[in-house]
Amino acid sequence: MSAQLQELTMPKWGLTMEEGTLVRWMVEVGDTITPGMELAEVETDKIVNVMEAALSGVLLKKTADEGDVLPVGALLGVVGGAGTSDADIDAFVADFGSGAPAEEAEGEAPAAGGTPAGIYEVTMPKWGLTMEEGTLVKWLVEPGSRVEPGMELAEVETDKIVNVLENAQSGILRRTVAGEGDVLPVGALLGIIAEEGVSDADIDAFIAGGGSAAAEESAAAPAERAAEPSAPAAPPAEEQVPVAGMRAAIAKTVSTSWTNIPHYMVTVAIDMGKADALARSMKQAGTKVSINDVIIKAAAVAIQKYPLLNASFADKNITMHRDVNMAVAIGLDEGVVMPVIRNCQSLSLSEIGIKSRELVALAKDGKLGKEEMSGGTIAISNMGMLGVESFIAIVPPTQSAILAVGTVKDEAVVREGKIEIAKMMRITVSADHRVHDGAYAAKFLGELRSLLESPEGLAA
Repeated sequence: MSAQLQELTMPKWGLTMEEGTLVRWMVEVGDTITPGMELAEVETDKIVNVMEAALSGVLLKKTADEGDVLPVGALLGVVGGAGTSDADIDAFVADFGSGAPAEEAEGEAPAAGGTPAGIYEVTMPKWGLTMEEGTLVKWLVEPGSRVEPGMELAEVETDKIVNVLENAQSGILRRTVAGEGDVLPVGALLGIIAEEGVSDADIDAFIAGGGSAAAEESAAAPAERAAEPSAPAAPPAEEQVPVAGMRAAIAKTVSTSWTNIPHYMVTVAIDMGKADALARSMKQAGTKVSINDVIIKAAAVAIQKYPLLNASFADKNITMHRDVNMAVAIGLDEGVVMPVIRNCQSLSLSEIGIKSRELVALAKDGKLGKEEMSGGTIAISNMGMLGVESFIAIVPPTQSAILAVGTVKDEAVVREGKIEIAKMMRITVSADHRVHDGAYAAKFLGELRSLLESPEGLAA
C-alpha cells in the first residue's frame, strides 16, 4: 500500500523555524506534481515562501487547510499513484508519524513520473513567483554524505538574497551535477540523492537522459477536475475572519514579547529644526535622506556610549551586540514587517538612506528574504508621517529596545523667558527592564537629543 504513497509535510526553512502557516494551496487534488513544481505558499516569521515539490506523483489528498498553523514536519498532503484507493490513503494518513510508511517507502521511487526507484533529484528551487534562475553559491555537504529531510544541502542566491536549500529526502548525495558559481534556471538538476543499492550506472543513465523532466514530457496530462459551482448564499450579519498569514505571525510575536518582556517607557521631546534642515539640504544636494534616516544614524552613535540599548536578555545572561543592526518597521496592507539595516555604526548617513529605500522597495514588492528579516539588535517605528504625536511600541523578541517616533510639528516653546516656535518631535523608548533601567534609557535619550539638536557631525 504505502509503497506508492508519500507525504507532503510542513518544510523547515531555517534552523529556528518551528511552525508555519499554510497560506494558499497552489495545486488541487488530482493534479500531477513534479519536482520543482509550486505546491503551496507557506508563511513563517512574516515571510511568505513557496513550497516546492521534491517528488513526483498525483496529489491524492489534502490534510491541511488554508490558514492552518502547523509545526514543522506536520502532514499537509498525500502523493501517490492515481489508482490508489481511498482506504489505502486513509490508512496512510492514520499511520503517519508511526514510522511504518517511511520505512516501507524507503529506497522506492515516487509512483508517478519517470524517476527510477531509489533516485531523487535535487533541483534549483523557485523561491517567489518572479524567480527564474539562481546561483549555486556553495554546497554544504560532500558527495557520499548521508542526508536526511530538513538537512541543509546548499546555498542558493537569487535577487541578492542567499537562501539555504534544504533536503526533502533520505539517502546519500551521490552526485553534484552543478558546480559552485553556476547560474541555472528554476528546475535545473543540481544533484542526485540515492540509496547505496542504486548502481552508478543507473544514476549516470538517469542524468544522461535528462532526469525526470525529460520523462515527464511524455507523461499523461493531469486528471480532469470537475468544479461544481456553489449556490450563492446570503451574506451573514456577522463574519468571523480567521487570524492567519502575516496577521497571525504578528499576533504571536507581540503576544510573546508583551508577556515575556517587562516593558518600561521613557519619552523625550526634541527640537528637530536643525535635523530637518540637514535632511532638506542633503536632498537638495542630490542625496535622499529622511528624518528617520537621521534618527537611525544618531541612535547608532548614541549607542556607542550606552551599549545596553543594543543588548538583549538571554536566559541568565545579557548578550552585548557589537554591531548596531536597526530593525525598521514598514507598514504594509497586510501588516508590519521589520527588515534590518546592518552595521549602522559603520554606515554614513547617505548609506543608511540608500539602504532604507532598498528595504522599503523590497517590502512593497514582497521580496524580503531571511537575510533582511533577521539579526536585528534594536528597532525603530516611525508613525510621524501619519500625524501621530507620540505612541509606545512593543519591544521585538531578542531585542531590548524600540524607538517610537512621532511627527515633527511646530510648537510654542519657552526659552530664556521668551516664547518661540520650534519644530518639536517626541521619541518614546520602550525597553526591557531586565537589561537596563529607566535612568539609563533617559541618559541614552539625552545623548540622542543632543545629537539631533546639533546634527552637523552626523553628515560626516
